[in-house]
Amino acid sequence: MGRFRRLLIGLSLASASLACAASPAAAQGVMRDRLVIIASTSAGTVSRMLSASFTERFEGVMEPTQRTLPTSGALELFCAGVGPQTPDIAVVVRRMPRSMLETCQGNGVRDVVEMRLGLSAVLLAVRRGEPTVNLTSRQVWEALAAERIVEEEFVPNRRGLWSEVSPLLPRSEIRVLAPNLGTGTNGLFEDMILEGGCRDVQAVRLIFEAAYRRSKCVTLREDGRVQRMGGLEVPAALLASPPGTIGVITFDQLQASGGNLVALSLDGVVPSQASIYAQDYGATRVVYLYAKRQHTRLREGVGVVRGIREFLNEATGEAAAGPGGYLSTTGLVPLPPAERAAQRRIAENMTLLSR
Repeated sequence: MGRFRRLLIGLSLASASLACAASPAAAQGVMRDRLVIIASTSAGTVSRMLSASFTERFEGVMEPTQRTLPTSGALELFCAGVGPQTPDIAVVVRRMPRSMLETCQGNGVRDVVEMRLGLSAVLLAVRRGEPTVNLTSRQVWEALAAERIVEEEFVPNRRGLWSEVSPLLPRSEIRVLAPNLGTGTNGLFEDMILEGGCRDVQAVRLIFEAAYRRSKCVTLREDGRVQRMGGLEVPAALLASPPGTIGVITFDQLQASGGNLVALSLDGVVPSQASIYAQDYGATRVVYLYAKRQHTRLREGVGVVRGIREFLNEATGEAAAGPGGYLSTTGLVPLPPAERAAQRRIAENMTLLSR
């Protein structure tokens, strides 16, 4: 990890650590009075909902400190080391690669707990009875991106019809309802559909700077073709929209519509519980939680923080991660029953990751 990022995490947590010196936490033999959680952008909503429920469920618990970063940055900070200046938990939408686990171990983070919370899927839907077009991620990006490519140059995107994107698509207006920026559903939409659609575009691949390259993928047009709103508002707005409007929703919202909304095929796969479980549907990610068991241990009578085990139990409980659990409102698809039970055992025993 670079020195700049080390400085960021140190500055963000130093005040909290100092404030705890004379706190009840210090009297209990711990170094911080609250959990510190780092979340990837796409898992931010999941992390916030878990933290809110954890705080309400356990009396006297202080709300965890949270910070969101892209997945790679979140894992880097988690693996920066052990102690009160580093995070206790990371919630991300990608499994920690072996190279990052080696970085963790090299920095002294040896006792890592890994859990799967569920599957996040984002999909495109129309009202029941309307034509269900077969779209690709590339076509979605070409229709919605703020800029299109003409002779290897980026120019404003003024396409008005889907047929202008591809002659195989209908001659209907491009109209899309999308969740507001900063929401978990929009993060998944950006990561899995928009970036997936522009990943192999040569003009985008030639951009050296990663942040600038991503901006070309996820910056959407602002000419009225894309309408932003709260994620929970999209299904109702879609039902009241002109024919041909497409909504960006979660799988849970599709199920809650009672058949009034129909999912579109994306990259040749129709999103269903079966295709999401099997991860055949491309716009699917597994949500992982990583925790440092070392932060729960007492060393010479002093530990880092209390509450890690309780947070893991909250995250894997049926009220959160089961069918109809509160995490389903973030688009999280529950794991199969046997796997949910396995994750609860990991949480209860704080079983260490080994691979």
